[in-house]
Order: sequence, then C-alpha cells, then structure tokens
Amino acid sequence: MSANGIGHIVDEWGIAWEIPAGFANYEITRSPLWGNISLNDVRSYRWPDPHLNMLPLENIRKQAETLRENPQKAVIANLALQIHTQSYFLRGFSDYLTDMILQPAVIEAIMDGVLDIFTERARIILSQIGDLVDIVYVADDLGTQNGPLFSPELYRKILKPRQKILFETIKKNSGVKILYHSCGSVVEFIDDLVEIGVDILNPVQVSAGGMDSRELKRKFGHKVCFWGAIDTQKILPFGTPATVKAEVNKRLADLKDGGGFVAAAVHNIRPEVPPENIVAMIEAVKEFGVY
Repeated sequence: MSANGIGHIVDEWGIAWEIPAGFANYEITRSPLWGNISLNDVRSYRWPDPHLNMLPLENIRKQAETLRENPQKAVIANLALQIHTQSYFLRGFSDYLTDMILQPAVIEAIMDGVLDIFTERARIILSQIGDLVDIVYVADDLGTQNGPLFSPELYRKILKPRQKILFETIKKNSGVKILYHSCGSVVEFIDDLVEIGVDILNPVQVSAGGMDSRELKRKFGHKVCFWGAIDTQKILPFGTPATVKAEVNKRLADLKDGGGFVAAAVHNIRPEVPPENIVAMIEAVKEFGVY
C-alpha cells in the first residue's frame, strides 16, 4: 500500500482511498476499472500477486498457537475475502450493478480475477493455521434496508457459484465453520448460503425488511447459527438501559431455544451509543442468556 499524503492511499489493487473531512473511515475516490470498459480492459488489468502483502506465515502460525492456548475461546480467522465487495470496489458501485444486467461477462471476468487471488490466499493461510482455528470470517453484503441488493436469481447465476468455490477452498482439509457477514435484508439468500457452506450468519440486522428474529429462527434455526440481532440502528444509540434490556430479552427469547445463537450487537457499536446502554446489553445477556 503506497501513501499519497495524509489520508490518501492507493492499495495493491490500484484503488484510491481517502478519509473525507469529518469522517473516521476511508472512502474510495477512484476505482481502476471505472467507466466505459470492455472485457479486454479487464483482461489487461494488472492483478495483484496473491503471495504479496501477506503477513509472514510463521507469525500467523505463532499468533494462532497463542490464541489456541485458551480453551474457553473460539479462534476466528478474519481473511477479508469478499468476492462481490472487492469486485465493486474495482469497478465502482453504480457501474457494477448496471453491468450485472447489461454486461454480465465483464462482472464475471472481474469476479474470476478476484476469486483466483482469494482462493490462493485462503489456501496459503489455512495450510498454516487450518488446524488451529475454529471459524473463518468472510463478508459480502447482499442486502439493503428493505430487500436484496439484487435479485436472488442474479445472485445464483453470477456470485453464488464463485462463493461456493471459495468456501470449498476454505473448508478443504479443515474442520472450520464459515461465519458469513451480510448487512441488510438477506432472508431470501439464507438457504443459498447454507447450501454452499455457510454455518453462521452475522449480523442478523433485525431492523431490515423481512428480518424478523422469531421467523428467522422458525425457518432457518435448524440450518444455521445466528450471530448478532441486538439492534444498533435505533435501540442501542437512542434507547434507554431499560429498552436495551427489553431488546436483549426479546432476541434471546426468539433465537436461543435449542442453541445456535450468539448474542451480540448488530454490526459495530458506534461512538454515539451511550456507555450505559452497552453495560445494559452485557448485563441483560448474562441475566437472560443462561440456559
């Protein structure tokens, strides 16, 4: 990753990032495959070397061995392997979604390039730590606030087969579980994700369309573990300790029966959340979450 100045970087993919004024997160300012492109442009794009920009493998092994010494904790490897997300980072979000309909071959070619790099990196890393980790975390947002980001049919045609290859690589010769993160309304994708190897679904955005926690447990609780579900959109930032406690109680009542639920906040807890609400959430989980 090369620096162009304070707050400005260009990563190994050729994507330019900066931190806008007043923000704490980097945002993309230039995507290398943005604009009017063809298949030839994708083919001539200079793809990163999958073997570069990785931590020394002996350090990864040592870190995993240290974590493994605590038998009360699960060891999770966050491999940051996001086929869909990395593809739209490269293409630009609007062009990416448009091309899914108008130029699907371009998007599939981009995804294939990303997939080749990610499967090789997964293979290399898990050859070193696959026997020491319990869970591998991957993320690709498929939902919006009100429904799917794109149709399930389009997902099954373009993205799902490539995710299947990646997940098979992750699970090959190891007993790891796949923890899959997607914000938004993903109820229409859960069966597909389970089919290709997802074991745990995060963050269970209960404020999104169709993501009723009771219905999710009824329909999918025997197929997948739910991780999250305590609302961070309204309850944690704007509620009181009492409403937070009621929220935790509801989600536990909906999701804990028979196991298969990890109680946690939906996504990251933002700075505006009052500390007393965080304390109330933790205390409520301890109070109501005991079987």
